[in-house]
Amino acid sequence: MSRLRRDVEDAWRRLEHPPVPLCTVATPHGTVEYVDLGGPGRPVLVLHGNNGGWDQGVDWARRRLGEGARAIAVSRYGYLGSELPADASTEGQGDALACLLDAVGLDRVRVVSLSAGSTAAVRLALRHPDRVERLVLESPVLPAKRPTPTLPAFVLRALLRGERGVWWSTRHPTALAHGSGLGWRALDAEGRGELAAISATMLPVAARRAGMMFDFTVSAPQMLADTLRWEKITCPTLVVTATDSPLPRPADAAAITARLPHGRLLVLPAGGHLLLGNVAKLRGELASFLGR
Repeated sequence: MSRLRRDVEDAWRRLEHPPVPLCTVATPHGTVEYVDLGGPGRPVLVLHGNNGGWDQGVDWARRRLGEGARAIAVSRYGYLGSELPADASTEGQGDALACLLDAVGLDRVRVVSLSAGSTAAVRLALRHPDRVERLVLESPVLPAKRPTPTLPAFVLRALLRGERGVWWSTRHPTALAHGSGLGWRALDAEGRGELAAISATMLPVAARRAGMMFDFTVSAPQMLADTLRWEKITCPTLVVTATDSPLPRPADAAAITARLPHGRLLVLPAGGHLLLGNVAKLRGELASFLGR
C-alpha cells in the first residue's frame, strides 16, 4: 500500500470516530456541522483554516486551551459535513455561525479563527457584534502590501481533484514546514509533533474540496482586496503572527491592528505561519486574553 493511500485511509477513519458526537444544525444559510467539546468556563467558537474542518479546530483547542476547556469546533462552508449553499457568500457564512450560536443556546461567545477562517470570523463580528465577546485572529489572511499570488481557479480544481499525490505532497509535514516559513530541520520535537498533528487534519481532500475552493476563490480574495470594515469591529481583538511568517507578515498585521478600535498585536519571535513551537507561550497569552 502506498503512503498516500495509507494516509488517506487513516484520515477517513479519524473522521469516522470523532472525540465526541458530531452535531449538525440546519440554518437558512446551509447546514452547519460542529462538535462541542464541553468543559467548564466560557465557550470558545473555533473556526479552522483552509484545508481543515472540525477536526482541525479540536486539535487547536487541545493544544491552545488544554484538555477540558469548552470549545465548539465548526466545519465552515463546504468542509466535511457543512453545506456549501448555491448562493454561498462570506456574509451568509457569518449569519450561519450566528444561527449556530442560537442552536446551542449561546448569546455571546469568544471567537478564534485560524488562517483563512479569519474572513468568517470578521463577518460574524461585523454582522452580529452583540454575539462576539472577544476575537482572536491567529495567523489570519489579511490585506497585504505585497499579496501572495494566487493560482487560477482551473488550476486549483485540477490540484484538488481526488486524492492526488501532488496535493498530498504539499501537506506532508516536511513540505508544510517549508510553506509555513520554516525548515523541517529548524523544528524541535515539539514543533514536529505539532506539525504532524496539523497535517493530519488536512486529509482527506475529497471531504474538504468544496470549502477549499470557496476559501481560495471567494473568502481570501475578499480579504486581500480589503473589503471588510475593520474600524467597525467593536470587541477586543487579538491579532497573532510571527516574525518569520509569510502570512501575515508582521507589518501587514500591524497595519490592520492599528485600524481596530480595540486591537492588540502579538508577534512571536519565531514559528512561521503555523506558529510552531509556541504552545506554552500561546496558551498563556490566550488564557489572559480570553479569560476562563
